[in-house]
Amino acid sequence: MTTEISTTSSRGPLRNWFRGVLLDWDRTQMLICFALVGLLALSPLFISSTYYLGIIILTTIYAFIGISWNIVAGFTGQLLIAHIIFLAIGAYTTIVLFNNFLISPWVGIFIAGLVAGLCGVVVAFITLRYGLKVDYFALFTIALMVALRTLFLKWDYVGGAVGMWFSLTDPSFDKMIFATKAPYLYIALGLVVIGLLVQYRIYRSKMGKYFLAIREDDDAASALGVNTSRYKMLAVVIGAAMAGIGGGFYVMYVTFIEPPQVFNLGLNIEIVMAGPIIGGLGSLAGPLVGALLNKPFAEIMRGALVEGRSGNSLIVYGSFLILTVMFMPRGVTGVLHVIYLKIIRRFTDHHQGDD
Repeated sequence: MTTEISTTSSRGPLRNWFRGVLLDWDRTQMLICFALVGLLALSPLFISSTYYLGIIILTTIYAFIGISWNIVAGFTGQLLIAHIIFLAIGAYTTIVLFNNFLISPWVGIFIAGLVAGLCGVVVAFITLRYGLKVDYFALFTIALMVALRTLFLKWDYVGGAVGMWFSLTDPSFDKMIFATKAPYLYIALGLVVIGLLVQYRIYRSKMGKYFLAIREDDDAASALGVNTSRYKMLAVVIGAAMAGIGGGFYVMYVTFIEPPQVFNLGLNIEIVMAGPIIGGLGSLAGPLVGALLNKPFAEIMRGALVEGRSGNSLIVYGSFLILTVMFMPRGVTGVLHVIYLKIIRRFTDHHQGDD
């Protein structure tokens, strides 16, 4: 009898906690994200193909970088179109530190995040100083990407047009070079978990409320006393630092980097923008959900249309993005949110009827 009472009493708080999570859309999104991360962590047990594991790893990296852009564009509404410049800076920083100074990538990727964050300060300062907003802000970032691409093509210290690469001989934990793909997946998943937690903390904090106020109406937020310049800069710096860390790990996985590869608007759309837009820009689960749909679909199209005319896969992929924006303007999580509200409404009506 005592055991039954204690079991019932222990289930009560757990049931209330679970109900509280399900009645909060933000927490429900986090629950969905962690469930997806758990499934991805189990994938090496069921997938032996290195090709498919490689797609999963890149999908996970895309999700982390998508989170970094979501903080800038989704939370504060800043059209930082060429966000990939911070990924590129992080990637080059990591590989230069390793090749030229023998600094382990475990340290190098965080230094890369710091360098990319400082570049974010410069970008934010220039755009805020000269009042560049919306389309002018977007054009400035694209112009900066083109300028940096030209600079890195002519800069011999970072490999110039030839690029830089890692030697895959002598795999070791210190060098972050592994003989199998599973370790890369778990590192990428660790970054995604950190990114999700950072994003959630920002979204639920006072700073996050200021971000959303700036996104909805910049002038109104300023009139109410929000230091819009400060919080816009914070958003860019946080997003840039996270993208730099993601770029550092990205180059450790692909082992090679060249300016046309990373200072590329097409890659920017695929690796940075497509995931959050498909998943739901400004939502907590959007970058991860979108990345899980975006990268596998892009690879399937490349494989299915490889024998056709050049560019067919890009046409299909571009059409997919256009249709997503047209028919799901709030992304997949927007659709899930509508379904969620209907379920919660039925759930509350049912319990009110019982009372």
